[in-house]
Amino acid sequence: MQKIATLVASVFILAGCAGTMQQQGTAEAVAPKPAPVAKPKVATVHDHKKEVVSYIRTWAMGTSPEAQDAGRHWTAEEIDGDQLTTLNISFGLIRNDTEVYIKDLEPQPTSDKKGTIPPFSTLWTEVDKLQQKYPDLRINLSIGGYGADGFSQLAKAPESRAKFIANVMKIVEEHKLSGVDIDWEYPVGPDWDVGIFTHPRDRTNYPVLLEEIRAAFDKLGAKTGKTYRLSVAVPVGPWFTQKNDILRVAKAVDFIKVMTYDMYGGWSKWTGHHANLYQRTDDPAWGGISADQGIKVYLNYGIDPKKLLLGAAFYGYSWSGVPDKDHGLFQTFKKGGDPVSFTDAKVLMTQGYTRYWDDVAKSPWLYNGDVFVSYEDEESMKAKAAYANEKDLGGIMIWEYAHDMSGDLVRAINKGLVDTKK
Repeated sequence: MQKIATLVASVFILAGCAGTMQQQGTAEAVAPKPAPVAKPKVATVHDHKKEVVSYIRTWAMGTSPEAQDAGRHWTAEEIDGDQLTTLNISFGLIRNDTEVYIKDLEPQPTSDKKGTIPPFSTLWTEVDKLQQKYPDLRINLSIGGYGADGFSQLAKAPESRAKFIANVMKIVEEHKLSGVDIDWEYPVGPDWDVGIFTHPRDRTNYPVLLEEIRAAFDKLGAKTGKTYRLSVAVPVGPWFTQKNDILRVAKAVDFIKVMTYDMYGGWSKWTGHHANLYQRTDDPAWGGISADQGIKVYLNYGIDPKKLLLGAAFYGYSWSGVPDKDHGLFQTFKKGGDPVSFTDAKVLMTQGYTRYWDDVAKSPWLYNGDVFVSYEDEESMKAKAAYANEKDLGGIMIWEYAHDMSGDLVRAINKGLVDTKK
């Protein structure tokens, strides 16, 4: 899961009316005021039966290293809990073989290594505020993330698994969490280097670890009277299901969150859609890889669609030095891969960029004659919501909330789930 960060705007128009008074003898007549205009109802997760699960970062806000160096972290007041069923705090990491810790609770170096970013010392206070304000909102800890090592090593032995799980349960109890998300990227890793240790034995140890976490949650639930959820994040490509026992994994977890994004990035040879819903047969790099294709990989294994969550990206990528042909789509580039949040994209649209829409891929992009930006917006979110309903999926998963603190995209998701629900 890419750790990519962000940069937001709304306008109110006030209308007033004045009454007039007429003197009629000794009585005064006041002109009636017009009836107030009712505000349109905003769809929330309470209006449908789907999951809307969002990750949220623990590191500082902003897209650029300079913005993150400022060290501002999110607050509970900035999160609309009525738009989410679950919020995944991201990320817990593994150190000392089995210890779970959150790196950003400790001071971190600035991008130039000359300064220090203050720790997110109020994280658990903000979590507590959210729990008080939104009692129906599940808040989980996500452990792992792209490049997070340690899973294969701890999962290989019963003793280390038990110590790890005990540490997980301690955090869940201490902070009154609703569960955990295991974002191991990846067990029995792909044929290319992903920067972590991986081993063929992960095929067995991955589901065993999940089964033992599930058993620990059942035991904890018997004590607390609560139900705890367990989820995993998985890639979009078919290689993962070929190398891992995905059916055994599916039995152990509540939800499988399919990361249906990052189809294109700085590693690609061409510009393209990084989170397209449907296939483009003229796509020069992949022959049409898509979110739909990724979901069908798991559906074709017979996994209950209600356990699958479709990934939605609140971020994108930009490429520069892109030839002015086909508005920059599927073109070569000179420099690419720079992150762009949805917040950034809204700013770019005021700075000479034109928005284009691919009605086959159900994906937007921006182009200014040189820079191409692949991102997601309200229209693509509504298309994904409609797809989740059409395929009877469990719902939508978001990476990640801080890329759109305005809430425009998550509201579009919920509206789409309501408007197209069966």
